[in-house]
Amino acid sequence: MLSILRRTRAILTAALLLPALAAAQEQWSFPAGSSPFIIDRMVKVASLRDGDVVVDLGSFDGRIVLAAVRSNPKVRGWGVDIEANLVAQANETAKRDGLADRAQFFHRNAFDVDLREVTVINMWLFRSLTQLLRPKILAEARPGTRVIVNGALIDNANMMGNWQPDRVDRGDGSQSPILVWVVPARVEGAWSWQLPLGGGEARSYDLLVSQQFQVIEGHARVGNRRESVSDARLQGADISFTLEVTVEGIGRVRHAFSGRVEGDEIRGTVTVTPAEGKPQQLPWVARRGTAASWFRTTGVSIK
Repeated sequence: MLSILRRTRAILTAALLLPALAAAQEQWSFPAGSSPFIIDRMVKVASLRDGDVVVDLGSFDGRIVLAAVRSNPKVRGWGVDIEANLVAQANETAKRDGLADRAQFFHRNAFDVDLREVTVINMWLFRSLTQLLRPKILAEARPGTRVIVNGALIDNANMMGNWQPDRVDRGDGSQSPILVWVVPARVEGAWSWQLPLGGGEARSYDLLVSQQFQVIEGHARVGNRRESVSDARLQGADISFTLEVTVEGIGRVRHAFSGRVEGDEIRGTVTVTPAEGKPQQLPWVARRGTAASWFRTTGVSIK
């Protein structure tokens, strides 16, 4: 009885999947057809740089990684697939084309690979699997890692759930979308720093940051004054925002912060512009801590 049920389930599953797979094959055209053009687009959209390490999760016959390493002699890559014959085919192609020193392929599950050293992640999968890989990517990949997804199997910009892409390349408008995400640094929490404004004593700043993927908001405190920041942007590890706040003894001051997140520190510069005075650029080092300083007692006497 159990074997009959298993065979029945397999037949039903195949019946459900065949139309989707047929449509996918028509767009994907594997193992031949229009796919080289799509893959060239994926490689181009990745904006590969010297030293990049490219991985393909579900590498099929290795064509994406091989195209990437061919495009730049200083790019390395590897791929994983659960089909051993496809892995063998990819490695044979790399060897035949003299690329085996820069492109390797492994018979492995995508959930078992280490993403800490890669800089570009390629995926050409159904949405359900792409979304399941999202937690792994966000947990392991370094800030700034580009995630390139071919939307041919889904054709929408919602393949990572509520993590929206940073960019969607639609080619000439009639082609499958290529979606790009940039892994954001983790900046949610409390940050503090000091700035010597006007050559005088250092002023203490506290900032609370909330974050949803690459979208951030901030609320700052200087002395007993609080203001929300504006123009807050997070692109990988690069962060910037503007703060206009009244500083005791100086007046209204505009701050334009720009820096790079390095774990529990942000290092960069800030351009300080008083309402009456010339802009001044200062080094900026913020450190992550607790929210206690932002919530300390304010009192009713505000100057």
